[in-house]
Amino acid sequence: MSEQLTELPAVARNINMPCKKCGVDRYFVVVAHTTPTSAKCKCEVCGATKTFKLTKPKAEKKPGALKKSGRVSKSREPDHAAIWNDLKSQIGDDNVVAYSMKSKFQLANAIQHPKFGVGFVTNATNEKVDVAFQDGTRALVHNRP
Repeated sequence: MSEQLTELPAVARNINMPCKKCGVDRYFVVVAHTTPTSAKCKCEVCGATKTFKLTKPKAEKKPGALKKSGRVSKSREPDHAAIWNDLKSQIGDDNVVAYSMKSKFQLANAIQHPKFGVGFVTNATNEKVDVAFQDGTRALVHNRP
């Protein structure tokens, strides 16, 4: 269907939709309104039933606005692999230490994590370290009794 409907069609009206059973676009008869935004429809040819749902109109995006999730757009995201490779060349992976919550790590330590692989400490506090892995930076706990 080429045009977007903003309200449900009346019962016993025809709407054009793709029929999975027939494999082509067919006219469906609106049998009942099941919710304020959906209706039960029946194919005029094969009798298959289908639920028609209204699509929500998409809100216009304001230029320069961040998404609600708080994530940065792809163009402003850092290249984690490039950062990781740079740290690997600076720090090296000769003295890699196995990660454990009980171990204490310092800035520029190389860590072997069982799930994330080799990473490099970029920030350290008494309780947590920020570690740059090849797929991104993660905060890990350390120095636990």
